[in-house]
Amino acid sequence: LNRRIERRMAIHAIETPALYAQFLRSNPQETDLLFKELLIGVTSFFRDPQAFEMLKTQVIPKLFEGKPPGSTVRVWCTGCSTGEEAYSIAILLQEQLNVLRQNYKVQIFATDIDSHAIATARSGVYPASIARDISAERLERFFTLENGDSAYRIHKSIRDMLVFSEHDLIRAPPFSRLDLISCRNLLIYMDTELQKKLIPLFHYALKPEGMLFLGTSEGVGEFDALFSVIDRKSKVYRRE
Repeated sequence: LNRRIERRMAIHAIETPALYAQFLRSNPQETDLLFKELLIGVTSFFRDPQAFEMLKTQVIPKLFEGKPPGSTVRVWCTGCSTGEEAYSIAILLQEQLNVLRQNYKVQIFATDIDSHAIATARSGVYPASIARDISAERLERFFTLENGDSAYRIHKSIRDMLVFSEHDLIRAPPFSRLDLISCRNLLIYMDTELQKKLIPLFHYALKPEGMLFLGTSEGVGEFDALFSVIDRKSKVYRRE
């Protein structure tokens, strides 16, 4: 926090926090810029490939087990930033639908506190450099080259699975009746007290035996009675 506040102060040649606080009160635009500076929006398609492969083979098929054709699989991607992770999960779900050849519906709620990131996610347009993270087969099946081959746009069939919205995970009510929650690399930025609020919240939001997908440095902490471990390395848990 201090580093990023000091960076904004340096840009405006302001020497003390008190003067910068005064500057913030009289400049709403600077408040927005500081807010954006404090957010950490690091993400990519299929980040941690081994974890996503485990999701594809061990978790995604289970989401459809016991569901009659025509029913809905509901997913929540929290802290989705610019959308790469949410779209990655959507692609895995579409690949499973292609295998099943049944008329299931998929709803993915992808949320973040950053309105700028949500706008990028809704557009579904990404630089050509995403080819480093996505196989050539998936690029061909789910993306279209645009802007003189400098960008990829994800297909509408995938975008239609997702609803992107601004959402404060700490204050706003959670989604409910979920089959899967993905909350990756968000808990690491929260103190223990906040984490203790969120893990039971996820338990409440999931259906019985719903799945929780966390980041590689995260876990359910003292709430191991609420969740059983499906894969300790990939941080996949099942609601008890």
